[in-house]
Parts: sequence; structure tokens; C-alpha cells
Amino acid sequence: MQTSRVILANESILLRGMLRRAISRAAGLQIVGEVTDPANLSTLLNQTEAQWVIVSIWPEGLLPGTVRALLANHSSLCILGMAPDGSRAKIVCGDLVQKTLDGLSLDELVAILKRRR
Repeated sequence: MQTSRVILANESILLRGMLRRAISRAAGLQIVGEVTDPANLSTLLNQTEAQWVIVSIWPEGLLPGTVRALLANHSSLCILGMAPDGSRAKIVCGDLVQKTLDGLSLDELVAILKRRR
């Protein structure tokens, strides 16, 4: 089984902690880095070749512009944006197709990350 590499870049320390615990318990997933500011992601992505970055989405449901720009340079990357309360999520991959998910459980989140794309 291949391991999906994940970077946590959520602003909410509580959400980041919850995700860290859920991901670290899941076989086939590995956290390869954490940042609190998405502006620092580019260097970390180049060092880790992560397949997933989990970030906070803005109240309007938008991803930070700096994160979307990373997709142009990392074609195998997917971004999972999560609302701070975990109620809503958005996935954007290199092809820029977006998928919005409401009421995502931790088990569903882990299954999505394992699929890799």
C-alpha cells in the first residue's frame, strides 16, 4: 500500500490537532509537515512531495489565493480546505475541479486522503 503524504496548514490549532490525531492513527497516511501560515507551504511542498495539503477555508468558502497558486507548480497536489468548525470542506486538485462536501466525518476524511486523487 502506498502512503499518502499530508501537510497540515490549518489556522485553527484545535482543528489541526484533531486532524493530526485522526491521520496519525490511519494506516496509509503520513503527516510530513505542519505550517500555520499557508505562505510557507511552497518550500515544504518542494521538500516533502506531499499529495495533500489541508488548509482552512475562508468564511465565504474560498481557499486562500496563495494555496490555489501552488496547484500550478504541483500537478499531483490536492488541497482540502476545511471550515474551522469542520462542518464544510472543499477539495481542489491540479485539474482545478472543485468538490464541496458538507458534514464530512473523520472516517470520510481519512478515506478521501487515502484515495490520493
